[in-house]
Amino acid sequence: MRSGTPVGEPAPIKLSAKHLAAVDRRRRIVDQCDANDVLRRLDCDLEPWMAFVFAHADMPGSQIDSIWWDIGLAEDTYAIYDSKVLPKLDFPRLQKWWDKGIDWVGELVKRCHARGLETFWSHRVCPVDFPQPWTEERMPHADPRRRNPLKAKHPDWTVPCWWNQGLWNLASPGLRDHKTRVLHELAERYPLDGFHLDFARHVPCLPLGRQWDLRDHATAFVRGVRTMLLDVAARTGRPILLAAKVPETLDGCHTDGFDVERWVAERLVDILVLGNRTTTVDIAAFRQLVEGTHIRLCPMLDDHHSTDGYHQPPIDFFRAVFSNWWHQGAHAVGTFNWPCAPRDLYAKRGLSASYNPGPETEAITQIGSLATLRHKNRMYAIERRGGYPWAEGYHNRNDHRPLPCPIANDGTPTTLPLFIYDDLAADAAQIEDAALRLVLWSATPADRLEVTLNGHPLKLIKADPGWKDQQVYSDKPQPSCPGRSHPPNDPAQKLLMALHTGEARHLRTGRNALELRVAARGPHRPTGRGSRIEVEKAELLVSYG
Repeated sequence: MRSGTPVGEPAPIKLSAKHLAAVDRRRRIVDQCDANDVLRRLDCDLEPWMAFVFAHADMPGSQIDSIWWDIGLAEDTYAIYDSKVLPKLDFPRLQKWWDKGIDWVGELVKRCHARGLETFWSHRVCPVDFPQPWTEERMPHADPRRRNPLKAKHPDWTVPCWWNQGLWNLASPGLRDHKTRVLHELAERYPLDGFHLDFARHVPCLPLGRQWDLRDHATAFVRGVRTMLLDVAARTGRPILLAAKVPETLDGCHTDGFDVERWVAERLVDILVLGNRTTTVDIAAFRQLVEGTHIRLCPMLDDHHSTDGYHQPPIDFFRAVFSNWWHQGAHAVGTFNWPCAPRDLYAKRGLSASYNPGPETEAITQIGSLATLRHKNRMYAIERRGGYPWAEGYHNRNDHRPLPCPIANDGTPTTLPLFIYDDLAADAAQIEDAALRLVLWSATPADRLEVTLNGHPLKLIKADPGWKDQQVYSDKPQPSCPGRSHPPNDPAQKLLMALHTGEARHLRTGRNALELRVAARGPHRPTGRGSRIEVEKAELLVSYG
């Protein structure tokens, strides 16, 4: 394991009492809102659009306290506001408002503050390149209309990687200075409460294979932005916070070149956003890291580039994920790419139900507090790998998740971790049912599995050989990302759903051990990859009476 311990003891940045008070604001749900997505699909005047984009935040019972606007588009190359640093993006949907003298970004900030909401600018550290002029047309990554003139002029500012034009290279001092100038103009122009450096968009941001060796360059960027924001805050008299989205484990941070240990030691950030599209976040390690500091932790879940197999899941899934995070000591929880309004408002605007499947509206009234999650049904799922191609490194990829997982035919047991941080054993009297649902590939009802949870045998109560799941692809190629659409159910799909009964009193707080063993195979067994049963999903379904 690579150590991220700083060499020597850097002097922590001294923060004012006013700044620390701003860090202590109540944040139940931090909503990172990609309002561009809504803007591109609504052709209306400003007021109806604003009512739509704030609908969830305005809803009775909403637990959204902070909105981080992910609206920069090609923010290092073109601006969506009157800029002295960047040329303006040619964007017809915005031009109609600009022609009326409406500053779209300023309106979003003003309306957040009018609602008592905290508001940040979310900066995509390494965005993909958007076309200029803007077009709604879908186009290949290599389309010449995406050509970025800044990258063409400064090839040393880029890292050759999966993106055909390369991603930004933080090892280039010129790029760091340019980015800081862009953010400085925003900090001077708008009364934002903070800035968010979103390193999940995308990696690498340092030369491949050398990320950890070059970590000081990423730190220099964070330090430069922090220093700039503190200078602006000193002149304006209003604190400006800094957040950074990093991988969900310390090792993952090191893989991508993020020396979060030094960032914490120097107090370069106020909020660490943990993960992006993963449910398994090592909050304990980060809690230990920030102990004794003012720094807050906010795990975040992307509902569009979702964790594999759980795009647009039932609300029971959301409850389990966010309850786990709160119990582990999160200071806030984050939602990213979630709908901004209830489903009926999407329908009234002519938008497909795929933009808002529904459970998210109820979820934002519950997931921001353990009190509002208490004694509500949950679905704890073991996480799956795959589904995110837009990265080379660690961030966003979920490469080390347990599923899918084959089970040996020779009776050798397979053990899988199931993380549950609710004390369900203490709730046993209120729990009506606790059932384990397995989704298996290349299995039939004639196959016999022995299943135990924490050493306690589970009894099979139902087997469905006709089970279908559009998000399980078995031996077919994994799609690039869940996105908003799925292929139709495959009538030839060979999945078996096996439901087992369980008892809440046998569950542990933290890591639970699910053990699976093939006791006998049926009379027919295919050859090749299908010769072994594969666990595609494992879910504990908890129902309260």
